[in-house]
Amino acid sequence: MAGINHPYWPSPGAGRRAAGAAPPDLSHKDLSGADLEGRHLRQARLCGANLSNARLCGADLSDADLFGADLSGANLQGANLTNSILRGVCLRGANLNNASLSGADLRGGVMLDSTTSSSIGLEVTDLSDCLMEYATATRAIMSGVDLTGASLVGAKLEGASLFGANLADADLSFTDLRGVNLADAHVGKTVFIGADLTGANLENAKGDGASFLGAVLGKAILDGAAQKQWRIGDALPVIAAGQIPLDIRTALADHEEWLRSNGGRGGRAVLRDLDLSYFDLAGRDLSGIDLAGSRLIGVKLVKTRLTLAVLNGCNLTAADLTEANLVGAQLHRAILRGALLMMASVGEIPLRDRTGKKSGRAQRTNLSGADLQNARTDGVNLAGCQI
Repeated sequence: MAGINHPYWPSPGAGRRAAGAAPPDLSHKDLSGADLEGRHLRQARLCGANLSNARLCGADLSDADLFGADLSGANLQGANLTNSILRGVCLRGANLNNASLSGADLRGGVMLDSTTSSSIGLEVTDLSDCLMEYATATRAIMSGVDLTGASLVGAKLEGASLFGANLADADLSFTDLRGVNLADAHVGKTVFIGADLTGANLENAKGDGASFLGAVLGKAILDGAAQKQWRIGDALPVIAAGQIPLDIRTALADHEEWLRSNGGRGGRAVLRDLDLSYFDLAGRDLSGIDLAGSRLIGVKLVKTRLTLAVLNGCNLTAADLTEANLVGAQLHRAILRGALLMMASVGEIPLRDRTGKKSGRAQRTNLSGADLQNARTDGVNLAGCQI
């Protein structure tokens, strides 16, 4: 159903629904795989609709009723789901990155379908393995939901209710959880690294192996919580050079040899779409390395040479790039939220051809589309970058 134009909803760019027009009722419709990117579906009724694998990027679903809908595998990046009803839905494996779910109701729910005498909805709303990175879900009602294996890195959940939720193996690193109700939640191996849990309620939260390293727990309620089974500390984790997986360690060593020998030995490292979070790479020469799309959350890159490095689309949340050399580096659409860039070198570098002669061309540090929210850029000449 890709690229469809359906009479039930306005197409992108067609403007919002006319004043006084009734919102569309698409309850029980089979819209699996439909391309609904950017559609205006505010207050739409989509109860029990099949939207599995649908494309809903940037769609306006605010105040919509999606009770019992199947949204498994759907792409909802940047969608507006503010105050929507998402009770009993299946969002397993869905992409909700940068979506807005403030005030949404995601509790479980089952009701009888009067047209078919069958039931719709789930007793436990399924958000397992979904992506909610940098989503906003302040004051959302998520009591009892299943977030097993989900990633909510950098999400804003202030004031939300996650009472009794299953967060096993979920990643909530650097998430805003101020005042969140996590009482009776299951937090087995949940990652709360760098999260702000000021005033959060963790009463009777259970589960082995949760990590709260670098997390803020001021005024948090921890009565009856399984604190002895958790890792709690002020500092972020660090993966020392000797603890880096052998294949990656070898690739980095070969890269440095390639640089020292001017390409005579070793080889350029191409480590795309990998998770290198918390690695200690401080002081190394990684000029020209290709790390496009990799996760570099909390990585240590103090005084590291990254001249002409390819870092497009990398997640460098809370990375320490103090005094790093980023001249000519490519950071297009990189996430640098909360990163430390103090006194980092940026700007233009002349390019040479394969014989080593100047080509007459140059390359500037590229920060176009990069997310620098709360990043420290003291002493960085951003005017010399492509932004």
